[in-house]
Amino acid sequence: MPDCYLNFKELQSHEQEGQDYSISISGDWRPVLIIAPHGGGIEPYTTEIAKWIAGEEFAWYSFEGLKDGVGNRKRHITSHHFDEPTLLRGLEEACIVLAIHGLKDSSEEFLMIGGLDSTFGLELSTALQLQGFSVKQSEQRYLGIRTTNICNRGRMGKGVQLEISFALRKRVFEDITYRIRFVDTIRTIIKNREFL
Repeated sequence: MPDCYLNFKELQSHEQEGQDYSISISGDWRPVLIIAPHGGGIEPYTTEIAKWIAGEEFAWYSFEGLKDGVGNRKRHITSHHFDEPTLLRGLEEACIVLAIHGLKDSSEEFLMIGGLDSTFGLELSTALQLQGFSVKQSEQRYLGIRTTNICNRGRMGKGVQLEISFALRKRVFEDITYRIRFVDTIRTIIKNREFL
């Protein structure tokens, strides 16, 4: 299903902030930025997962759809067109960018890893699989290799996106033990990145 809006400016001219969508950020921008560009009701649980990964140490950003049900789908701006100005400012400070996305699959718990930072992506894939999480080969549309993809627009020109199935997002949201294992695995890899 194609996007209703081609970019944020077009969305902004038809939707009302605080009623149709909201933009939330952590207190300040930092070298590590975790983003949920399709948060709230657009891709449920992605906002919460981004915040949990960020914790108190990293910066986070979320664009959230506020309507109930499928109406939120119209607020989805595909990642290589996502150009909301607040996030673009934050990306100027970010050396590590991790985008959290949601796949529609509701029955199987898995994720796909994309983005231009293939080293970071491989580290995440290896660590998550060692912890028992299922990581599948990314389908073409989830590769995240366009330079304009929001995960690749930080200071290094490369980042990572996690495409997480609905079943896995729901379990991470509901099962605290499972959540801690998932989040801590990702946070450990981020903390071990060389620039830190």
